[in-house]
Amino acid sequence: MNILYIAYSCDPYFGSENKIGWNIPLEASKNHRVFVLTKEEHKKNIQRYCIENGIDNIRFYYADIKEIYKKIFRPPFYSGRLNIWHKKALPIAEKICRENGIEIIHQIAPIEFRSIGKYYGIPDTKFVCGPLAGGQNVPKPLMSYTGKDKPIEKLREIINSFYKRKIKASGILNKCDCILYANYETKAFLEPSAKSTVIPETALKKSELVNTFEKDDNKEECVFLVVSRFTATKGYNLLFDAVKRIPDSLNYKIKIIGYGPLENEVKALFESDKNVMCHTEFLGRLPFSKMNEQYQSADALVFPTFREATGSVILEAMANGLPVITANRCGGSVLCSPSYAYLYSAASKNGWANHLRFAMLHCINNLDEVHEKGRKAREAAEHFTFEKRVETYSKIYEDLLNRK
Repeated sequence: MNILYIAYSCDPYFGSENKIGWNIPLEASKNHRVFVLTKEEHKKNIQRYCIENGIDNIRFYYADIKEIYKKIFRPPFYSGRLNIWHKKALPIAEKICRENGIEIIHQIAPIEFRSIGKYYGIPDTKFVCGPLAGGQNVPKPLMSYTGKDKPIEKLREIINSFYKRKIKASGILNKCDCILYANYETKAFLEPSAKSTVIPETALKKSELVNTFEKDDNKEECVFLVVSRFTATKGYNLLFDAVKRIPDSLNYKIKIIGYGPLENEVKALFESDKNVMCHTEFLGRLPFSKMNEQYQSADALVFPTFREATGSVILEAMANGLPVITANRCGGSVLCSPSYAYLYSAASKNGWANHLRFAMLHCINNLDEVHEKGRKAREAAEHFTFEKRVETYSKIYEDLLNRK
């Protein structure tokens, strides 16, 4: 097949959305003729990586927008920047399709439902969009945890509602040949009755599937790992409320890896309770090359985020043989199963903190079970590689092309 990937974020040297935008086309190029349209800022890194690694079977094209738009449209208005970029990219995409007989156009990264490009109007092609995210919101009982960012979260909900009405009025979802969703919350927000596929947007490179070693079920200390930026929606306040209810006499450690605008506030919060701080260690920002060592030395990952689209850190932990303690929503409900994770939810703020506490207490007292779940998590990680993801996408493409 001749495939054009629309990937605003596509940098071989970075993670998150860039990792998706780079690795999906790279994997697809093994069996298909692949073209990528991305932003101008990635050109230097892409050319460097391709030269150093002998990649010559993908053709890259670039579109750029004025700097003023990049300065104006910052979160929570980031979708404004993406939509301006899509308008600039559309005629370039039309030219690529005409000259190369493109059969499938797939918009892959970043995928905010507020920024769907009008590539569905290009003749003689099928347009796949997603997995879409962005429709997930902070649960109402947890909104108070967002602190100073609460007005931003409220504004985000208003923006989402506006775009939902705009999308419905334009009929854009029906104009796309295939819509994929990254989580059930976004699907329920936009198309609650549709049969659209829910599939996580992130995945693992094969090199990330680590050969884990057997953990000691008789060890005395349970080590929890937290890997996340210090922002309002990452759930550090929830984690603190859960941990301060764990008896100080229990033998456990929480290692926190991350950075971000609220770093000092989070540290001050944990330091406000000496019993909590006795069990907590802040490791700061670590390079990715150092992360496997931290995953391997831990027993479980705690991921208390409120509205993550999916959460690549969940897969990283699974790849290293760690079960994940996280909410049964967003990425947790898509990536995780009770057979290899600890999922929780609640109807009240106090309930959320208690259920997270119960999960951590259970791990502290049942390390043998935790390690068994870790082994199952490592097995499950094999199904979330970019290779598997592209296999799934290829079947979707084939089905679309076979339709009369």
